[in-house]
This record gives sequence, C-alpha cells and structure tokens, in this order.
Amino acid sequence: MPDPAFDFFPRGTELIVTDRIERRMRAELDAGADASVAYDAMETEQVRQLREEPAFRNRLREAYLEAGVNLVSPTMMGFDRSGSYAEGVWDDLSRWLGRFEAVPWLRKATSPAEAREIVSDGDVGAVLNTQNIGAAIDGDPDGVEQLYNAGIRVGQLTYNSQNLVGHGCTDRVDAGLSNHGVEVVERMNEVGMVVDCSHCGRETTLDAAATSEDPIAYTHTFSKTLSDHDRGKSDEELTALREANGYVGVLAVPFFLEPEEESAEFSQVFDHIDYIVEHVGIDRVGIGTDWGSWTSEIPEELYEGFMRTFKSLGFREEHGITIGRGFGPMQSYSDWSAIPKRLERRGYDAEERRKLLGENFLAFWERAVA
Repeated sequence: MPDPAFDFFPRGTELIVTDRIERRMRAELDAGADASVAYDAMETEQVRQLREEPAFRNRLREAYLEAGVNLVSPTMMGFDRSGSYAEGVWDDLSRWLGRFEAVPWLRKATSPAEAREIVSDGDVGAVLNTQNIGAAIDGDPDGVEQLYNAGIRVGQLTYNSQNLVGHGCTDRVDAGLSNHGVEVVERMNEVGMVVDCSHCGRETTLDAAATSEDPIAYTHTFSKTLSDHDRGKSDEELTALREANGYVGVLAVPFFLEPEEESAEFSQVFDHIDYIVEHVGIDRVGIGTDWGSWTSEIPEELYEGFMRTFKSLGFREEHGITIGRGFGPMQSYSDWSAIPKRLERRGYDAEERRKLLGENFLAFWERAVA
C-alpha cells in the first residue's frame, strides 16, 4: 500500500499552461480583463481541456507521479474580485466538480477513511478547503453546513484581514473571535469541519484553540521566531496547538521565510520543520507548501496584476510578496520530491518521514472528527 503524501497546495492542480490555455489568457487580457479574471478563465479552460483531451489528463497525471503527492488540499476561491468571495468559492467548487468528473484518478476525499482508500488505490485525493470561511458564509452560520455538504472539509477562519469571525494576521489589531466567530467554530465542530487558523492573528488563533472542542490546524505556516513575518506563528500559538493535539503544516514560500527573498535557501524550510517538531512533537507536523498562485508556473503577463490582487487580500509592501519565482530545487510542483530527500538528509528516519509527509495529517484528521 502506498504511503500518504499530503500537501496543502491551494490550487490543487498544477496550472500547466498549454497553448490552448495561453490563448484563453491572452483573449481575456486583450479584452481588458485584469490578471485575476484571466487566471480564473485559465482555470476554467483547464477543466475543459481535461474533459476533452486524454493526452492533457495524462500530462497532469505524470506531474503528480513525478511529485509523489497523492493527497492535496486545494482552496475553493476565485481570484476575480468583481464579485463576492462567496461567489468565487462556489464558482471554484463547480470547477472542481468538473475536474472530478473529467479525471478518474482525481477524487474528492471527504473523510480520513476515504482518503486512505484513495491512496491505497493509487489515485490522488483532494481534501477541499476554503481560506476565509467568514467571507464564504457572509454572516450566516448555516453556511458552514452548506459548505460541508458541498464537500469542504477544512475551513480557515480568516484570511489576512478582519472578517465577521475574527482577525487576520496582517490586521493592525486583534481582539480574538467575535460572538459570531464562536458560533462558527461550534458549528464547524458539530459538522466535522477542521478549524484552520493559518492566516489568523495571534489572539484569534489562541481564542480558536480555546474555543474549539476538536483539535485545530495551522495547515500552512512557519515559526515567527525563526522568520519574523506576520504570517508566522509565535511559540505561544505553537504551544496552544500542542495542547490541543493539533497539526502544523510547514510551508515553502521564500518571501515569508526570508525578507530578502533572493538570499532565501531551501534549507530554511527544514529549519522550520526542525523547530516546530521540537515545539509540538514529531506526530503533529507535516507539509503545507502553499505552492500556487505566486510560483514559477504563473505566466509573466499576470505578475503585475497578481501583485494588485495580493495587496487587495491584505498583504502590504513589507510582506515582501513576489511572483514567479521558485525556491531552490523546487522550481515547479513536480519538484515536490525534493522534500522527502531533504528530510532524509536532515536525519529523519523512514518512519519519521512517513509521518511528516502525510500520515500525521491523516491521523490529525481522524482525531479532529472522531
């Protein structure tokens, strides 16, 4: 039976830019669309191409096989900001339903048992998430169950900015969860949706850890002690997660880990893994590269527009966002296999690597929904 290899990979499928997808992008840009609109159109075109062209499906399969990943957590959201965040979530859900129908080996994983079955079958499972549940439900706690019924199993309480649930990590203030936020966490516990605080501010994170009856997750983050960036988690937040018996996925984003991105080293990812293992234990750490819309797969024509999109999402100049660069030996998602190799070089034995690369996430998910 294959071992699980899990990653928080927001886009979930590599956006392989074929001639067909590039033509769609250029048509949108030539018509005056912003980069975010063009990107959503490219994702829609990818679904169509997957449906219509077996060779393209095979190309995507080869990318996953080369990477060695068999479980991903893609984010349901649209980049187009002309509508609401909730509209973008449902639009993206429709694209993913199209992918599942078009690609037999790409399957929705709605429970830990289902995820293990998918891995055992040699397929790729998608654990759907949303990175801003406060915006996705737009003030209606019943929206939690609606999202769950649509297949979303991980809900990040906030993105960078404040919403009706709580405060994000780039806000100037943080007062913790609102009364509405407490109700949302309780509803997530009730239906069995994982509470994710990756982008939450410190007080909101600590409040969520204390409020949730189930273990919480930071699916894609790093140590703020090692890299002083708003997206990192303090030692106090790591302690709260350890006490909650939760899960931390360590990301591989150079401009988060190193303010001077040009000098960022791939080894820093593993410095953070070592540090977080030391603070929360080897059984609570995994991989959450956060690979996606900032990486080298993005066509250069979209860079400037994507920078505007990231700024609209709460990132500021000091957060160092750059578009279109890989990270050391990880220049495309197919290079994910560099991670287990580095873990071995760091001295993690075979069982520890198995845990870090996927088993810890599944074990966490099992105890979070028990």
